[in-house]
Amino acid sequence: MDDEAVSILSQSKRRLTKLKLLSNFFENVDIISIYIKTDIIHKLFEENKTLDYNKLELFHLQYTDSLIELLTKIKKKKENDLLAVINEININNQYIEAFEEKKVDSFETDRKIYSGIFSQHLRNLYKDLTEDKFTLNWNDVLYFQKRYGAEFYRTEADEAKLKAHAVPSYQYQDYSIERKLLGKLNIHQFKVRFVCGFRINRNEYELFKIFQSDEHFIFNVEEKRMYLINDELSYLNTSENESNQISIINQLKRKNEALEETIDERKRSLPNDVETVLKDYLRNLESIDIMSKIFDVNEETNILRAMLNLNLNN
Repeated sequence: MDDEAVSILSQSKRRLTKLKLLSNFFENVDIISIYIKTDIIHKLFEENKTLDYNKLELFHLQYTDSLIELLTKIKKKKENDLLAVINEININNQYIEAFEEKKVDSFETDRKIYSGIFSQHLRNLYKDLTEDKFTLNWNDVLYFQKRYGAEFYRTEADEAKLKAHAVPSYQYQDYSIERKLLGKLNIHQFKVRFVCGFRINRNEYELFKIFQSDEHFIFNVEEKRMYLINDELSYLNTSENESNQISIINQLKRKNEALEETIDERKRSLPNDVETVLKDYLRNLESIDIMSKIFDVNEETNILRAMLNLNLNN
């Protein structure tokens, strides 16, 4: 094998290496098939020293080099796109770590304690009303919304569903409580559970459930009123409050999961026109025509015929 043939085979191997790396990157079945077919053609020349190596070089110039150039350009563009996605994921993770360091863990515990404090407050309220006296300190229950309202109370709700209708009520200092509600509380020994809070346009509402019943009531902090809520409940999100920070963390985590799921798809997806070109390319490789060009005997036949004619003429 002469030096030129060695050089052609060496360059052919380098092309195959590039093509294999590209097929690994895209994980596209047509590109993988093209690589396999190209490798087969390379091995035919590598194992058959009688073949014209210039035809291998010509094959690469006509086919492989153009394909490598096209796929390399697409790969670079995709890598830039993927880098932007990866950077977004990393930035989101930085925010998540920062938020998690500040996460408040005491809300769930304090929520349960607050339910007990509010139950006792209602019990004392009833006692004062029956004895016609005023001993309550409302700061005993207002502390909770002052501590947690801004961060935890839900900000999305139809405020009209939280507002009170005109109902008969008892007046206690600046506060009022619906008569029917107080009667139900008395039946259930004033045991209540804090369900969740709402903060709409700086107006705060606390939703409570009466123990061992399906009854709920609202403590309207701004209007200083307590009243039953029934049909309106179905229009409200009454799930447990979560920190605004936790909500942001969860949103960022979900976004990162979605971004990570798209990375592989972004790598594999190719424009429709490129997909069409690849299929045509593969079809050409698999056709008889290209193999006949590589193993063309017409040229040798014509040379032999010319030599015979020359001898005959002489």
